[in-house]
Amino acid sequence: MKRFLELSLALMLFCFPSCTKEKLIIDEVSAREIETPSSEEEPEQAETKPLIVVSPDDVIEILVRADGAPGMYLGEDGEVHGFYVDLEKMVMKEMGQAYHFYPYSSIADIFVGFKSGIYHSALSTPDVPDYQALFDLSIPYEILHYVTFVRVDNNEIKGDTREEIIKSLYGKKVGVQTQGHIYQALRDYKEIELVEYETTTKALEALNAGLLDAVPDVKRIGEYYRNLKGWNIKPVGEPIINHEICTSFSKALDPSLVERYDKALKKLIDEGKVKTLWESYFGPMAESDIP
Repeated sequence: MKRFLELSLALMLFCFPSCTKEKLIIDEVSAREIETPSSEEEPEQAETKPLIVVSPDDVIEILVRADGAPGMYLGEDGEVHGFYVDLEKMVMKEMGQAYHFYPYSSIADIFVGFKSGIYHSALSTPDVPDYQALFDLSIPYEILHYVTFVRVDNNEIKGDTREEIIKSLYGKKVGVQTQGHIYQALRDYKEIELVEYETTTKALEALNAGLLDAVPDVKRIGEYYRNLKGWNIKPVGEPIINHEICTSFSKALDPSLVERYDKALKKLIDEGKVKTLWESYFGPMAESDIP
């Protein structure tokens, strides 16, 4: 325990000498500024930054998106709720691991918090190449399908196939999370103008305000906030993106934590407890939702 605290403090002081655990200062930091280390830097980093070993008694700080309902969100009671939160509680109990949830509202919190060692894991992370390079990922536990949201009066963006819908986005302003997985999936389509926001929920709000033409997002998230806030938006067509979902961990941590996490998660999956929890939130789990 003492070694864990000493190493965490050293990393915090090295990266953020003016920060405390209670208040992480990320002024004017964006995910665009967070880059994977070059091959020339990696050997030096490995020598100067020993990995943090996490024991079951050490408290791991878990990042939870504040506006990702119904999967995860910050409630009016000041507590985090949702499927991913309840799943994580199950995994932590199976591991016998001490933990603490911390709500976040920008992807920069993950990049900067992971790099510093202040935060240790984040819920619901898509398994995509960019994230594989930046984070250590758990085994997947669901597949998410991303449809295209438009304003209700928009009849231009449409299609019967993924390809047709993407082609109808050419020349349009499409809202995405800054450097997020949807951005990564669409960035090679130069005909689409990608407009970046801290979260896709904030992009959906901009869509409702008429600032965007479309926003790809999980159908249940877009519909949840549409109904909650009375937004004039609708989903169209089939999913254009499908991603396996994992829990991400800081690469500053010794891999033994992910190994223990995967063992506990797999046990819950094999026992059917993850599926039961999922269906209590979202209804019947189709084969296309299972990794």
